[in-house]
Amino acid sequence: MVGLYKAWYSDYPSSKFHTFNDLREWNQMDKMGHWLMSYNESRWVFGIAKWTGMRPRKAAWAGFAGGQLIQTSLETFDGFSEQWGWSWGDIGFNTLGSGLFLAQQLGWGEQRISMKMSALPVRYPKDPIYPVHPVGSQASTTLKQRADELYGTGPTNLFLKNYNTLVVWVSVNPRSFLGKRATWCPRWLSLAVGMGADNIFEGFGYEWQQDKSCVGNDCITYRLDPQRYPRTRQFFLSPDVDLTRIPVKSRFLKALLYTANVFKFPAPALEWTNHGKVKWHWGYF
Repeated sequence: MVGLYKAWYSDYPSSKFHTFNDLREWNQMDKMGHWLMSYNESRWVFGIAKWTGMRPRKAAWAGFAGGQLIQTSLETFDGFSEQWGWSWGDIGFNTLGSGLFLAQQLGWGEQRISMKMSALPVRYPKDPIYPVHPVGSQASTTLKQRADELYGTGPTNLFLKNYNTLVVWVSVNPRSFLGKRATWCPRWLSLAVGMGADNIFEGFGYEWQQDKSCVGNDCITYRLDPQRYPRTRQFFLSPDVDLTRIPVKSRFLKALLYTANVFKFPAPALEWTNHGKVKWHWGYF
């Protein structure tokens, strides 16, 4: 909590606690992130609780509570941040993620459906972008500069905060549903459906101010051409590997694979977008 506060909130002004409706922002990729992380945080807390000797059912409820505690703490930071706010949409997707974990653990005693992530760095065009207001201003920027200012840099932000790179996957393990008779299907093989986005440089639309706190007629404002940089929803279909179902004897390796199962295994993928484009990737991560 201290680390995340320092990285995400300490440089922004605080305010009184308030709510904010952001359900339509960022092509809902932030909501997918809440679903993803609340599910995996509950799964990780469950694993720790079970390791301590707690009974499976109580450990499952501890996992649910742990995931909700972590995400609600972050939402409280949002609630006191001037630029954001407490979002009931975030709370709903947090509950959905922890609830997905709890329902499977209580119903099946295992996770047959997993939430995973992947991210590929984006190479942004270097063409200068000039303000549309004030007219004639030469205070140019680039898409890379905008992305770095908006999402930050480094591997952590690449996965958790950059909505142009993040893909959230729902990974289903067929063997767990088909039973032992389906010997033709390896226990570790899964099928994943993913959702991502592209050309997201503002919560809504294609326009942003250089300084959000600026008020008046002299505020530098940029606007992207929606024909050249259309906001895009991406959908993916790809095979996956459930790392928790790989047989290993080492307790350390089991714990490592259990933790790393938040990442989608690199594999070929079929992509299609809301603009009707279809693309094949020989390897996607």
